[in-house]
Amino acid sequence: MNWSKGGDFTKSLLSLQLQLKTLLEDVGGEDTAALLDALANLSKSERAVAIPLLLRAVKRIASGEKRLSTDEDKELKDFEDSLFNSVLEAFGNTANDLDLAKEPEAKLAVLPGGKTPSDRVAIKKPIRVPGLIDLAKERESRRGRPTDGPSDIA
Repeated sequence: MNWSKGGDFTKSLLSLQLQLKTLLEDVGGEDTAALLDALANLSKSERAVAIPLLLRAVKRIASGEKRLSTDEDKELKDFEDSLFNSVLEAFGNTANDLDLAKEPEAKLAVLPGGKTPSDRVAIKKPIRVPGLIDLAKERESRRGRPTDGPSDIA
């Protein structure tokens, strides 16, 4: 299927696919999809029991003091922390530099030369609305036949 020539629906569909893919990748990818598939195969009453159990288990893991992490997770967290700290330092130094370089605030003033209230009123010419006879005469003159009015119709 050629997606490049699609309209608004096709573009919206592609956007939705990308959003869903990103969402699933952030929470486990294909394994999460497999979990949702397994939940979909359960009956409504089975899901009513299974989902709270799964939620409770995940919350207990997330709230625990000892968490499972790999060396890659630790390196990524250290990198994010150092990047965050360097950004904070840069903003902090910039904020301090701006405070020192600030000049006293200039006060606002009204400049002379503006229009007086009487100058602001615009004079508008009335618009002439053509009547039916004027329109008929104009139409006949474009056709090349002069007319005196509707009485010429034979």
